[in-house]
Amino acid sequence: MNKKLLAISSILSGLLLFGCPPPKPNVVEQVDCAVSNVRVEVNDKMMNVSWVNGCEKTIAGYNIYISENQNSDDKPFNQTPFDGDTNPEDGIENYQADHLENGKKYYVSVAIVNPGQTESKRSDEVVAVCGPRENIELSIRYKSEKDGYSFDKNSYVRADNVANDLYFYSKNGVDYIASPHKLDGFLRVNKLVKLAFKGEFNDLRKRIKKYTKTASEDKLQVVKNDWIQLKTADNKNALLKIKGFSGTGENRKIKLFVAYSPLANELIF
Repeated sequence: MNKKLLAISSILSGLLLFGCPPPKPNVVEQVDCAVSNVRVEVNDKMMNVSWVNGCEKTIAGYNIYISENQNSDDKPFNQTPFDGDTNPEDGIENYQADHLENGKKYYVSVAIVNPGQTESKRSDEVVAVCGPRENIELSIRYKSEKDGYSFDKNSYVRADNVANDLYFYSKNGVDYIASPHKLDGFLRVNKLVKLAFKGEFNDLRKRIKKYTKTASEDKLQVVKNDWIQLKTADNKNALLKIKGFSGTGENRKIKLFVAYSPLANELIF
């Protein structure tokens, strides 16, 4: 028997004597669960944080982080783990955070709390600024007590009030919104620009920098579905959608959706 055959014979004899070694197990590394698709929608001094949890493991809840500092080690905004909302079937969790401050930049992220009270990796941070979101109706200037609106006060004021941010008038069948200083040179000097966008607010807020222009007009002719960017005298920004009109003559009114971001020099909605 040559050496090659002898080696094969020895291997076979060993296998028969000791048996085949067991196959190696298919080891799958346990990947820590984490949330995805975190989104933030704000309003006056509050925000709604939503996310998707694709984790199939049992969890103890969620921690929501709302910090004034990026990548902060602050404690969670919620004092105890958030169990999840009351509609788990839709696959999206929602958490409402109240008593926040308008005009302050917040960094928002979410982590899963495991049964042993350890945390998953936090989600990517979303930057948010709280500010009012309102549907308002303005009458023709000087024709009612609701002929002006203050973004900072989040309330109606008279058109000639020092806090007013815009007013409405109609001339020769054409509708306009204008800066208060057009009424009186001592009032606020706000600037306006019409945006080349006709969609919904959530689409605009994601892509505002693509559509924004330098706000330079002190009055604008407006029609239904126009989007207007208004820059205030202190360099804060509002987005206005013209929702429609009603009435004629002195009884004419304009309906507007207003989103105000009271953080100077930044377009964060």
